Amino acid sequence: MDFRKGIEDITTKSGEKVSLRKGFLGWSVVHPIKNSDGSINWKNLISGGNWYKLLIIGFIVVILILAVYEHFMVVETARECLETCSGGLLR
Repeated sequence: MDFRKGIEDITTKSGEKVSLRKGFLGWSVVHPIKNSDGSINWKNLISGGNWYKLLIIGFIVVILILAVYEHFMVVETARECLETCSGGLLR
C-alpha cells in the first residue's frame, strides 16, 4: 500500500520542505514519521508534529483517569459507610 498517495511535497520561500495532502475540506499539512533519508522523525512519531496538541490530549487523559479513580474512591467510601451505619446488614 502506498501511504504517500495524494501527498505533495513543496518547498517554501524560506527553504522548508512541507508535505501537503488534499482532502475533503482542502489542503492539510502532513507530518510524516520518516524523513526523506529514511530515518525516523521522532518528533512527528511521538507528537504528531505538534507538541501543544499532544500536551492538551495528555492533560485530558490525565483528567479522565483521575475522574475514574475518584469515582471508585467515592464508591468504596459509600460502601464502607453503609456497612458501618447499617450494622453490617449489607454483608
